[in-house]
Amino acid sequence: MPNVDPNITALVETFTRQLVATVEAASIQRIQAALAGALGVPQKRGPGRPPKKLASAAALAPAPVRKPARTKQLCPVPGCKNPAAPVFGMVCKEHKNLAKAKIKKYREQRRAAKGTHATGAKPAIAKKAPKLTPKVKRARKLQGQYLGFLRSLAGADRAKVKQIAAEKGVAEAVKLAQSLKKAT
Repeated sequence: MPNVDPNITALVETFTRQLVATVEAASIQRIQAALAGALGVPQKRGPGRPPKKLASAAALAPAPVRKPARTKQLCPVPGCKNPAAPVFGMVCKEHKNLAKAKIKKYREQRRAAKGTHATGAKPAIAKKAPKLTPKVKRARKLQGQYLGFLRSLAGADRAKVKQIAAEKGVAEAVKLAQSLKKAT
């Protein structure tokens, strides 16, 4: 080695020292992290993505809580114990060709039976809306027209229509609003 340039030797020695120092630092960090994980000490977060959990830390973690499985929906046909399938319209394979009206009737019967058995009371019956008299129908139609015209008017015209409605009634206000709408 008599012909080796002293600058190259110095560079190689410097590189070697830096490499050894870097490897030692990485080894020390790994050992500290393993000890901290084994003792349950939380690690200090640095920049970047956190490392994957160690196997020992995963063993110490509590198991995730599972949700209870949903009960299977059975076919609505009386006496059938097969599970219903969404592909067949929520009936079993055997009853997939049954008329929808019959299936609906079976479901209603099942609901009614569940309502009486579960609470001991009769199932609630939906109340029908009362029939409207012709007078009420006309009043509601007129009110709808009034509101529709009010939306289409702005400013002074709108205020004028509201004033007429208060003084002479909604019918007169609709007539005025109609004439104002045609004028624009």
